[in-house]
Amino acid sequence: MNEQDYKNLIVAYQNKSYDLFSQVVALEAKLTTSNQLVEALTAKVNELKSDLEKKPKTRKSSTKQTEIGEF
Repeated sequence: MNEQDYKNLIVAYQNKSYDLFSQVVALEAKLTTSNQLVEALTAKVNELKSDLEKKPKTRKSSTKQTEIGEF
């Protein structure tokens, strides 16, 4: 390889490393956003569970009793 080949190789490495670095930064930002969303939704689920557990448990009959006449 001559000097120009090495220069081109270095430029290619610099461009590729910049692209990869940018992708990593973007993915880390997306991961942070997703983790924050998961934490917020987990907190909401836990809040709803605790609210549900605090409510008194009452039974309601879900079946209706009807009289059946003779034919």
